[in-house]
Amino acid sequence: MIAILESTLHLSGDVIECGVYRGGSAQKIVRILAEQAPDKNFYACDSFEGFPEEKVGRVDLAFMRFLSRVRKKFRMCSDTPQRLERIFKTFNVRGETVKGYFSETLHRFETSQFCFIHLDVDLYESYKECLSSLYKNLTPGGVVVFDDYKARNWPGAAKAVDEFFDAFPED
Repeated sequence: MIAILESTLHLSGDVIECGVYRGGSAQKIVRILAEQAPDKNFYACDSFEGFPEEKVGRVDLAFMRFLSRVRKKFRMCSDTPQRLERIFKTFNVRGETVKGYFSETLHRFETSQFCFIHLDVDLYESYKECLSSLYKNLTPGGVVVFDDYKARNWPGAAKAVDEFFDAFPED
């Protein structure tokens, strides 16, 4: 992912990550931005409260995974926004934590431009929301990285991505 990020930094636009959880990949992205593109903004988007339960569906269930358990995943990260703010300050990066569900927050990027979009949102509905909101803002030559594409534990991810791109002529 970092090599792909680096290949886009010469392009116009900022960097956004949807699905931050504890901030592991966000920390790596911030370090690279500090070294190679300190003029870019970085947006870390997540509810930091787990999945919106009504958006977890059967399409998101792998073999032997239960809806009730999946709906309760990733709830223990309420301290992540504060940790990310410290990381932004430490690396002197123009970073911002965007807290809330994607359906409530991504509309604010309607006129933004991105050279790199990292999606690690796990769920079918979340992938659809993120792609619908952000893909049109991708700089020509920019890249979207799909963390969960073809991941056995998140079958809805590939389904959402494939359905979204069926409407586009490009590869």
